[in-house]
Amino acid sequence: MGISASTHLDKVHSRFLETKEVLTRVMPKGVSRGDSPIEREGRTICEVGPVLAPRRMGLQLIRVAGVVARGCEQNGGLLVHGALVEKECMGVILAGPGGVGKSTAARRLPSSWRVLSDDMCLIVRSPQGEYWAHPWPTLSRIRLGDLGGTWDVGKAVPLRMICMLAQHEADQLELLSRNQAVSELVDVSGQTRVFMTGEMDESVARRVNLQRFHNTVAMARKLPIYRLHISLTGKFWERIEELLSANSPCGDKG
Repeated sequence: MGISASTHLDKVHSRFLETKEVLTRVMPKGVSRGDSPIEREGRTICEVGPVLAPRRMGLQLIRVAGVVARGCEQNGGLLVHGALVEKECMGVILAGPGGVGKSTAARRLPSSWRVLSDDMCLIVRSPQGEYWAHPWPTLSRIRLGDLGGTWDVGKAVPLRMICMLAQHEADQLELLSRNQAVSELVDVSGQTRVFMTGEMDESVARRVNLQRFHNTVAMARKLPIYRLHISLTGKFWERIEELLSANSPCGDKG
């Protein structure tokens, strides 16, 4: 995930007024399945281990990723099932259910594009109300025991649009109505539900799901969300580039 290691805990200096640290502490003797994250002085400490049990570590790190994602969702973000791609510092999410062709579409992009993740991404909202997107680990693959792959989760790009993929004979973009956009966002975020609420009590999970729904409504008001029809051989990215051309390159992260 590209996260740096540290042997001591220093106070983090941030431009944001509210910053919460999520720390992963490796326990040489391991931890039990039921161990919960520890809340202490504004920090969430997630204990994992042992290192010599990679699959077990992978499953535990899924929980760490869920803690981070839930914290972002409490501030208006959303974890979604989609590939995050970038062109000229502008982020686009290619979203949809499994099998629709997210990974394949990402691989077809020309070299002027950069693929940051091919399966999941975390949308966060800045204090100014702008949306940014981070690449996120392919948690479903880790869950099945495939511990390969790297993701620079610290990398963030300003999110310009979300495209809901659909296979079609011809490439075209269709702007969704707000109601359609909310419905589609609920769907692609719902596909990550098992990683967000799998170990929660039913009442807590319900509150999390309600928060996620409210976040999708706010997101649909702010971001353009399209149905992207893609053919097997067409240059679908040219349709996206036509819309991105009106956007200026990104500046410093907000």
